[in-house]
Amino acid sequence: MVLPFSASDHFNQFCFDGGGPRVRHSILYVIWFATVWEIRKERNNMIFNDKECSILRIVDKIKLLSFSWLKEKFV
Repeated sequence: MVLPFSASDHFNQFCFDGGGPRVRHSILYVIWFATVWEIRKERNNMIFNDKECSILRIVDKIKLLSFSWLKEKFV
């Protein structure tokens, strides 16, 4: 196990350490980017609008965003 110290280390560990086919890497890219995107949106929403969101709701948003991006990529 490697502990990532930067976002790029975390991305490389999440997307490349699992091995497997190229399609799997593409799916992991989408999940990683959707996760980072939703966390950033919720963080900004909390800072600028004083609104908090539950973790389960954020996870649901990540799943929905990942699904919609993957649906467009793999028609």
